[in-house]
Amino acid sequence: MRPDLILTPEASLFVSATSLRHRLEWFNRLRWGAAGLLVTAVAVLGSVTRIPLPVAPLLAVAGALALMNLGYVVRNRIFPARAIRTEIRIVKLEMACDLVLLTLVLNLTGGVENPFLYVYVLHVVIAALLFKGREIFLIAWLAIGLFTAAITGEHFGWLPHHHLLGASTLTHELRYIGATLASFWFVMLSGAFVSASIMRHNRAIKDELVARQGELMAADKAMIDFFRFVTHEIKSPIGTARSAIETAVDMQGEALDPGARDMLDRASRRLEQATDIVKDLADLTRTGVLRHEPPQPVDLAALATRIVDEQRELAAATGQQLEVVAPAGHVTISTSAAALGKILGNLVNNAVRYNRDGGPVTVTVTPLRDGARIEVMDEGIGIAPEDQARVFDEFYRTAAAQKKSSLGTGLGLPIVHRLVHELGGAVVLASVVGQGTKVTVELPMAPPSGIGDGGTA
Repeated sequence: MRPDLILTPEASLFVSATSLRHRLEWFNRLRWGAAGLLVTAVAVLGSVTRIPLPVAPLLAVAGALALMNLGYVVRNRIFPARAIRTEIRIVKLEMACDLVLLTLVLNLTGGVENPFLYVYVLHVVIAALLFKGREIFLIAWLAIGLFTAAITGEHFGWLPHHHLLGASTLTHELRYIGATLASFWFVMLSGAFVSASIMRHNRAIKDELVARQGELMAADKAMIDFFRFVTHEIKSPIGTARSAIETAVDMQGEALDPGARDMLDRASRRLEQATDIVKDLADLTRTGVLRHEPPQPVDLAALATRIVDEQRELAAATGQQLEVVAPAGHVTISTSAAALGKILGNLVNNAVRYNRDGGPVTVTVTPLRDGARIEVMDEGIGIAPEDQARVFDEFYRTAAAQKKSSLGTGLGLPIVHRLVHELGGAVVLASVVGQGTKVTVELPMAPPSGIGDGGTA
């Protein structure tokens, strides 16, 4: 299974301090935006709308928000993420400071008269994305407490009240304040409940997906282990049967009945096909190629030449011409020579097997700035568009391929795909029916760390 598709509990529950920091990068950007928006709003409202706002205190709040965010970002760059509990505490402290600063902004811009008082809800939603259950409601209650305290303080004269331009005296009446606070409490608590419910449902779904994925991975491992056992167990009897047939043919020589010889030859070919299947299954189930063979310098042009030379006898039977196109000198990358040999061997063998009689097969090696590209191209039967998405599936053979040759396991391209992935590269197939196929493999100058060290294909 591809590592980039694997779901982990860490991705759902934030149990990794590093993942929590990574996921909070957008929150940090949101704070920068809030500080900038506040400065812009003060400038616009003061100069354009002529609303009498306390500019200095508002700019001080914007500066405090920016400094707080800068401190958090600098801390993250200096100190590595280690304890998840510490990271969560710091995030909660930041959110509490955000709410205090937001309350100050609302107090300085009209308090209960300010229509942006429901901005608090954003922090409840963000808390639902980061935390679970009770902690979401704690953020909601903190916001409720701060705003209620500010409005109460303004009403009784404990805090200064900054009017917005044209504000009605209605905003000083207790019934208006009570109604506003009641709606505010309702929005905050219902928002917390809905956000918590949605995230709890989403986390439950993701937890179930993680569990189901674990079961699939266990089943996949059991299948791989079964294939390994089967290939190991049947390799010896197939080899013994094939050897016995060849020995019988050699012992009888010309005295062997032609009909019997034909049957033995066909049996030998079938056993050869079975041997190829066993080898392909062994290659398909062998993982962690770089763990068993550390990367080493490989001359791609020399390797391609050797692989092509091994296929010349098969190609000559149908008059095909094999060619290697490579720049002068060496094209060297650090990789697994054995794995790359299997990749090229499968691609060239496929090209020869499904090429037209007398057609060319060209292997092109091209150096890249950060790696190398290998292209194997033929002028054979090609692959229909509807089949191209499936040719990397195990045991899949197109109808045209089966008609062209009864031999083949449908494992060649899946093996290529898995090995290229383990080497940190990419493989792309392009084909036109009746005109041929080109398979392009791009490999890095050296495999990235952690690539090819195990796991299932």
